[in-house]
Amino acid sequence: MVAKPSLDGLRVLITRPQQQAKDLCEMVEDAGGIAIPFPVINIKPIATQNWSNIALAEQDMIIFVSRNAVTFFIAGIEGDLPVNIQLVAVGAATATSMSEHGLRVDIQPPEPAGSESLLAMPALNNVKDKKVLIVRGQGGRELLADTLTTRGAKISYIEIYQRSLPTPSNAQIEQAKTADCILVTSIAGLDNLSKLIDGDSLKSKKLIVVSERIRQYAIQDSFQNIVVADDASDVALIHKLNRMEQNDGKS
Repeated sequence: MVAKPSLDGLRVLITRPQQQAKDLCEMVEDAGGIAIPFPVINIKPIATQNWSNIALAEQDMIIFVSRNAVTFFIAGIEGDLPVNIQLVAVGAATATSMSEHGLRVDIQPPEPAGSESLLAMPALNNVKDKKVLIVRGQGGRELLADTLTTRGAKISYIEIYQRSLPTPSNAQIEQAKTADCILVTSIAGLDNLSKLIDGDSLKSKKLIVVSERIRQYAIQDSFQNIVVADDASDVALIHKLNRMEQNDGKS
């Protein structure tokens, strides 16, 4: 249980998509902080009739790349998945979503999670001639597919959601600029944040990201005070906020 006074009025900019921000905003408020929801990505499901026509029963493995991938996939399929298919989560947040939707989690990478950690696992090295389905949004990273293809897997996709840039009001933008700390969970989110708000007003603020890859990208984008959470889950982000605040307080 997070102690309520631990964030001591810290103003936290939460950039998750609107559908995913509610629980994290409540956790920040419960911990004594001030949550500022500011979605930097809009997520819209793709109608099931526009999904790729994939025979699920023929797959050896299904990889879910995000919580949205799990949520929209479950909403769109009929019946249960065959029990012989290995179900794979790219990280802890995705695994939690799978469990919440009644799916097994057969494979989950250790921390730090993500495609790189998943590809380092023995189960993902032994995929020759296996049919692997990747469930993702439009235009996702190609690292998983490219690497597994070189290892002999037969890759297919179901792209089940699309992303777009939100259009916040001027008042929302001005409120966002008052944040002490920013939470960003993807490179696309970081790019969109800089498109929506004058980048120079953000660079000196504390930035919490969810992978070393995003941290390196943020460094190249001139952010100056960056820390990496253990994973992309709400709990990991709150823990990192608490540790950061205990170590050096509010800017």
